[in-house]
Amino acid sequence: MKRIAPPLLPLACAALLPATVGCLGRPSYRLLHVIGLAEKPLVVSLVLERSPDESNPPPLLNPFEPYGELFKALGQAAGSKVIGDLCFPFQLEPNLGLGICHLAIVSPLQYAQITHREPFEVLAVAADEKDRAARSALLVVAASSPIQTVEELRGRKVAFGPLADARTHHAGLMLLAEHGLSATDLSLELLPLPGSLKHFPHMRGVAQSVINGSSDAGLIDVAAWERFPESDARPDEPVRDKLRVLAATVPLPDALILRSPTLDDATAGKVRQFLLSAASTAPDALRPLHLGGYHAPTPELLDTCVRVGQMQPPTTQGAADAAAPQ
Repeated sequence: MKRIAPPLLPLACAALLPATVGCLGRPSYRLLHVIGLAEKPLVVSLVLERSPDESNPPPLLNPFEPYGELFKALGQAAGSKVIGDLCFPFQLEPNLGLGICHLAIVSPLQYAQITHREPFEVLAVAADEKDRAARSALLVVAASSPIQTVEELRGRKVAFGPLADARTHHAGLMLLAEHGLSATDLSLELLPLPGSLKHFPHMRGVAQSVINGSSDAGLIDVAAWERFPESDARPDEPVRDKLRVLAATVPLPDALILRSPTLDDATAGKVRQFLLSAASTAPDALRPLHLGGYHAPTPELLDTCVRVGQMQPPTTQGAADAAAPQ
């Protein structure tokens, strides 16, 4: 009997599918759509903070898990299945421009770092649990500190939040600049690199550093400040009455929702309408994300995001040059 050769297309697809499975463990819906096995989805990208390398592997857990209910509700409103995708910062602009993703959820800093922002409309900005479209970080000192002005921080140790956090890092640098201080005017760290700023991954660490005197001042997200008890906490728990507020940074949103120019106007309108009404139509979907809803962006807020994104910490060489004897 003559052997019948298997069809080439299914075999080729079977060979390609494993290569298209991302960190979410799902096949590429874009490929399935190309070969006619699935309807065209609405692809939403999250942006990883750094380029892929061995020292910073992609997250092992599903970063889209908190978005599950929101994506489901958005899909019903937009009339299309919504799937999540991950990209690195250098991929964001080309992916949006080419329509590889139709929407992107970005931080203020990621938005500011886009080279050409004009084609990418901001459909909405995320509002926190108190329905604030933007909030500040507070520059605090110990309650007993003699420091009374921001200018007095020259030569002092200042604790910042996470390195990529726009609010407690870059907006903090802007606040200092408004008072005549650059990053190199501060007392800088020897580790992890000589001439680096002092960073903490959590607001609790910033607060404790200021309270125990290892930092002269620190930047704390207003949302974290509000969660600290006023007083009478355990000895190792930061409390507000042990701290004093010197100043506040400009307010920034937690996230912005960008639109690809390839997304048709009708679908974009449905997405915008859903987001701006989600507080009343899909409140349960917002809770896992700790959001109160979404607001329409203002030109002033977007301009603030861009200005904050332009603030950069000192380079190691620059800090070394500033510290070198003249």
